[in-house]
Formats: sequence, C-alpha cells, structure tokens
Amino acid sequence: MKLETDIEKYKNREKVNYTPSMKASINDGMSHAVMMGCGENYFGVFSIFLKATTIQVGLIATLPQLFAAIIQWAGAINLDRIRSRRRVVKTGAFIQALTFVPIALLPFIIDMGETSVLLLLLMVIVYFCANGATVPAWNSLIGDLIHPNARGKFFGKRNTLTGMNTFIALTLSGLMLHVFKQQGNPEIGYLIIFAVAGFARLLSAHWIGRYDDPQLAITPDQVFTFRQFLKRSPYSNFAKFVFFVAMINLGVAFSAPYFSLYMLRDLEYSYMAYTFVIAVGNISQFLTFKHWGGISDRFGNKKILNLCGWGMSLAPILWVGPANIYYFIFIQIYAGIIWSGFNLAIANFLFDAVTPPKRARCVAYQGLVNGIAVFTGSLLGGLTASHLPDSINIGLFVWKPVSMLLMVFLISGVIRFIAAYIFLKKFREVREVEPISDSELIFRISHIKPIAGATFSLTTGLFNPQKKRDEKDQ
Repeated sequence: MKLETDIEKYKNREKVNYTPSMKASINDGMSHAVMMGCGENYFGVFSIFLKATTIQVGLIATLPQLFAAIIQWAGAINLDRIRSRRRVVKTGAFIQALTFVPIALLPFIIDMGETSVLLLLLMVIVYFCANGATVPAWNSLIGDLIHPNARGKFFGKRNTLTGMNTFIALTLSGLMLHVFKQQGNPEIGYLIIFAVAGFARLLSAHWIGRYDDPQLAITPDQVFTFRQFLKRSPYSNFAKFVFFVAMINLGVAFSAPYFSLYMLRDLEYSYMAYTFVIAVGNISQFLTFKHWGGISDRFGNKKILNLCGWGMSLAPILWVGPANIYYFIFIQIYAGIIWSGFNLAIANFLFDAVTPPKRARCVAYQGLVNGIAVFTGSLLGGLTASHLPDSINIGLFVWKPVSMLLMVFLISGVIRFIAAYIFLKKFREVREVEPISDSELIFRISHIKPIAGATFSLTTGLFNPQKKRDEKDQ
C-alpha cells in the first residue's frame, strides 16, 4: 500500500499549473536563447575571425566568467539591501543587450588583430558581468515563484523550448555567416547576428518585467560569509556538491574553448559545417530536457548527476577518434543528452539543497568557486595547447595527430574522470524520491521520448510510434 501511495505521489508531481510568472519566465527564456544562439555562442568564433591567438581564445572564453563570478558574490552579499529582485535582473538584461552594439561594430572601426581582440575581451567582460549581477537575484526570485514539486517538469519544458530556440538561432546564424563569407563580407554577417542577439535580449528584459516580485526577507541568522562557507565545506552536503561541479567544469574549461579552434583552424571547416556539428548537440539537448525533468522530479537529481558525471568524462576523449564530420555528429548527440541531464540536475539540486533566504548567497558562492575553477582550467588548457610538440614519442611509438589539440581533449576527459571519482560519492540526494537502480535509469535514458507518442532507442536507433505506455514509464 505504501508503494502504491508513493507512486501516486510521484505521478501528481507531473501536473503543473502555469502561473503568469512561469509563462513570462518561459518567454524570457526563449528570447534569452535567441541571444545565446546568435550572440554568445559566436564570441569564440568571432575572436578567431579577429585573428585571436590560442591563449586569447581561451581568455575570451573564461576570463569574463571569472569577473562575473566576483560580481555574483558582490551581488549576493548585498541582495538583502535590494527592494526589487526583478529590477536587478531586468537592468542586467538591458546592459547585456547594449554590449552587442560595440561588439558588432568592431570590424568596422578597428583593424583585425591584437587591439580588436582586446576590445572584444573588454566588451565580453562587461557582458558577462551584467549577467553575473543578475544571477543571484534571478535564482532567488525564480526559486520563490516555482513550486518545489513542479521544478523538474517546469525547467524541463522551459529548457526544451529554449534549446529549440538556441538551435534555430545558432543554425540560421551559421548560415548567415557562411553566405556572407562566400560573398567576401563576413563582418556584415557578424553585424546582423549580433544585432539580432541584442534585440532578443531587449525582448527578454520585457518579459522579465512581467515576473511577480515578492519581497525578499533575510534575517541575520541566515547570513554567512564565503569564509564560513569554506570552513563548513568538509561537513556540508551542498559544499561538496559545489566542489564536484567546479572540478568537472575545470576539466570542461581545459578543452572547451578549443573545439571551435580545432574545427575552424586545424580542420578548416566552413562556418556551415561547424554550425551543423554544434547544432546537433543543441538538438539532442532540447529533445531530452523534458525527459530528464520527469526523471528529476521522480527519482531525484543525484542519480542523474551520478550517471552524467561519469558520462561527460568520456565526451572529450571521443574527439581523439577520426576527424570525420559524421563521427563528430555522433559525439554531439551523445554529449547533448549528457549535458542536458547534467545542467538540469545541477539547477534543481541547488534549489532543493538550500532554503530560499540562503539561495542567492549559495548561488553566488557556487558561482565564485566555479568561476575560479573555469578560469584555472582554461588557463592550464591554453598553456598546454600553446606548448605541445608536433608529435608524441614513446619508445618506438610515434603519435602525430591532425592537431595536437587532441591531447588537450584527452587530458580534459581525465580531469573529469578524477572529479567524478573523488566527489560523486561525497554528497547525497536531499529530498525524498522514488528509488531506482542504475541499470533501470540507464534503460530509461536509452529509450527517450523526444516526440509525443514515439520512443527513440539510443541502443537500436529506431523510433517506436506506439501510444504512450503506462504512466509508470514516463
């Protein structure tokens, strides 16, 4: 009887009543996704167009995020002095939109080279700092507006729609750049896509203005410093989770800025081919977000982190295989599914693990630890990439790959494996969830339902167009 009652309880979690604030958040997310697809996702590619060096590509990818993490920390410790969290988020979105103006005009006002790259770095720092100032307030606000039992489903749907918009914007932007490059005017293509990104962020700010804005009440006993956070970390479940995510992202940052460099510079892919490979990852993400959301609500986030933490460790190592676009597509499908679950579980675990008054401060401290890890990983990756030899000689064995960046990808995977091995066993699920074995969870993930009424098996690659099965299998 208890098992039946528990199952009914988890079924009821699937019923979500969308409030006006939740609808506004979805529209905000979709507009923000267009900005990501047309703008932020092309910062690295744009830096390569401006003739950035390997180290500069890495710095543009991660130094702004370090500054943003510091801004997050400053914003969180002052959040109790702010009367309107909605105003903070809206202002940050507006500033982000404005940064696209000088970024888009860079190729027209200064020659390509070191100066233009440094100016781009400055503008990207402003862009990320504007976002960093909003992160504690947004997480605090949205956590108050979404019921805990609806978070998995809500963010699953929101992420599905935002992922779809990111994919569309990313693909059309790549096509735009390809066309204008063929005509000999790639700077016009960048002007257009960055202008669209800025407008999309302005639209996002409009939807943010429609959020409800309940007052935040923080008492002195709910305030703790970053030093206190670090001091408690050996005994804190949340702190152990934070360091797990940070170490995984250190491994990610070690290689992430250099995939575009590998494809565009070393393999000489066209903008269209590069965009297609990247877009495939976005497709697999938005097709699986909703599926992950249901699993998160029912079986918890720790199970997802266990599976995806190990799974994402393999992703960069796969790039050491053949330099073939079809093989890259396979990698992107795999990585997209893994990242979809990982990102959703991270966000939901944070909401579950901390109380609302402490949420903004915890988000900021996580961001600060993560920002330091990302910057460190990118710096180490850039230094490694800049000093690698043309070949690796071990006795009679000689490895001379098409690009020595593959060594960076291999090391990135090793770092992620170490992080998963050390930290995954140190923290636990924080709410009551239905138990599930690892094998059953893998089976559910390998039979995703990206389209209503159809099941796609990752093991067979076939669609099964049958009606939905028992609600137990959702």
